Amino acid sequence: MRRMRVRGWKGVRSSVPLALRLALVVSTASCTQGEAREGGEALALIDAANGDYCALPATASEVLAERPGEGEEPVDDVNWFARPVPHAGDDWIVAFASHNQNYLYNLTKGRRIRIPDRSDAVSTPDGRYLTVPSYYTADSTTRFYPLAPMLDALERSEDADGLEPAFVHDHPAMRRVYYQSTALVSADTAESTVSATYRLMFSGTNDESRFRIVDYRFVHDRSTGTLRDVHPSPPMTICAEITNDLNTPFISKDGRYVASYSSDRPGSAYAPGASLKLFEITATDPDSGTTTCRQAIDFGFAAGKADFSFDNSMLTFHLSQGAYLTPFVNGGLPSTTITDVMVARFDRDHEGAITGHSGLQRLTVSLEAGVGSYFPAFFPDGRIFYIANAVPSDSDQDKRFHFRVVDPVASPWQTRTFDTQDAASHWTDLGELWQRACVPAGTRSQSLSPGLASHEAPLQALPLNSAQCEALVQDGRTGALGEEQRDWTALNTFCGSLARPF
Repeated sequence: MRRMRVRGWKGVRSSVPLALRLALVVSTASCTQGEAREGGEALALIDAANGDYCALPATASEVLAERPGEGEEPVDDVNWFARPVPHAGDDWIVAFASHNQNYLYNLTKGRRIRIPDRSDAVSTPDGRYLTVPSYYTADSTTRFYPLAPMLDALERSEDADGLEPAFVHDHPAMRRVYYQSTALVSADTAESTVSATYRLMFSGTNDESRFRIVDYRFVHDRSTGTLRDVHPSPPMTICAEITNDLNTPFISKDGRYVASYSSDRPGSAYAPGASLKLFEITATDPDSGTTTCRQAIDFGFAAGKADFSFDNSMLTFHLSQGAYLTPFVNGGLPSTTITDVMVARFDRDHEGAITGHSGLQRLTVSLEAGVGSYFPAFFPDGRIFYIANAVPSDSDQDKRFHFRVVDPVASPWQTRTFDTQDAASHWTDLGELWQRACVPAGTRSQSLSPGLASHEAPLQALPLNSAQCEALVQDGRTGALGEEQRDWTALNTFCGSLARPF
C-alpha cells in the first residue's frame, strides 16, 4: 500500500508524524535565526531519511559561519561578486563591495573595514596583493594593493581606503576592464630576488567584451621583501574555443584552466547543447596577443560563474532558475529568479592534470522566487562561501544579504552525473516529476518557485537521495502524480544508484 502523505509545515509534503512536526515547530518558535534554521534543517533531514522527496534541506551541510550575525550591522547591498582573501591565519576573510565601496570582511570575527576603490577587489592566490580592475578605479588603471597593511587594519577594525597601490598598470587596451580572476603561475627564488608571476583574466573594454589575460612578473628583494620591479605581458585574448561566453569565464588558481559557459549559437537565450565546460590553456603567445586552448570537460548542463578550489580538486558555481545563467547580480535577485550553489569533484591523473569529473553536489535548495544563493567561491582550506539574499531586489522591503560558509565534502556526492544520454534523461524525468509533485502549477506565484525550464529540471532533482527518488518514482508509477508513460523500471534502477540517505 502506498504511504499516505499530507501537506505539512510551510506547505511542504511530509511523512513525519504530525505530533513530531508540531513539536519541532513549537520548539523553534522562540529560537534565534540560526537555531530556527537548524531546527528546520533537522526536520527536512528526518523527512529525507523517510523518503519524503519534497523535503529538500535548504543547505546540504551545516552552515559553519554566517555574517552579519544577530545584532551586527546588516548588509543591505552587495555589488556583483565577493572573493576570498588568503592569509596566514585561520579566519575566513572575504573582499566584497556594497554601495560602490570595497570592503574587507572577517566572517569569523565579524569585523568589516573599507578598502580602496569601488568594486571587484580580488586577491592573488598567495595573499600578497589585492587587485582592482580599471573599470572601478578613479583613473581607469588596474591596481595592485599590498594586502598585509589591509589585514593589519582589519585586525584593528580601522578603515584602509586611503592605502596607495604597490603597482599601477596603465595600458590602452586595459582602460575599461572589469570582473577579473587571478592565478599564481610560477614563483622563483634567485640569489637576491624572489619572483612571482600572476595571471589575471579580465572581461570588457570600451570596444569589446572578449576576455583577455595578462601575466604580471613581480620581482621582490629576497631579504627585505621590497618590490623592485613589475613586468606585465601584452594582453592576450583567451581561448577562441569559448564561444558565446555570456561573461562567465573564471581562471584556475594555477592559471592552467578556464571554466566557462559555452554555446555554439549567438545570443543570451538557452540553446540545446549549451553547457558549462572546462578548457585547458595549452600555450600563450604574448607577441601575437593570443592563447591556445583545448576543451577538457563538458559538464552537460548550463551554469553561471565558477570558482576553482586552491588545489584544483573541485569547482563551484551557481545555477539559475527563471532567468538564464544570471551571470551578473548587483543588489540581489529579481523576483522572477532563483539561484543555487553546486560543486563538482574533479578526477586528476598522477601529475595533477584534470581528466574529468566524478561527483556533483547541490549545496543549497531555494524555492522562493527572488531569494537565492549565488557567486560561491573557495577558501584555501577547501570551505566554500556564497552570497545569500533574503529579499528580492525589486521588493519594497529593506534588502538583506548574508555570507555563509559551508563544507562541500560534508555530505555524500552524487556520482551519477550527466555524462551519458541515459543518465541525463533520467535526471530530466526526475526533475519534472519532482516539480509536478512538490510545486504544482496552480501554486506557482511571485512568492513561490517559478516553473522549471526543460534544461533546469535535471538539476532540480540532483539533491534527491535514493530513498526519496524511489518514493517519487513509486508515486509516479501508481498515477498519484498524474497519468503518463515513462520507463518506471529504468528510473527505479537509476534511483538505486544515487547517494543513500544519512
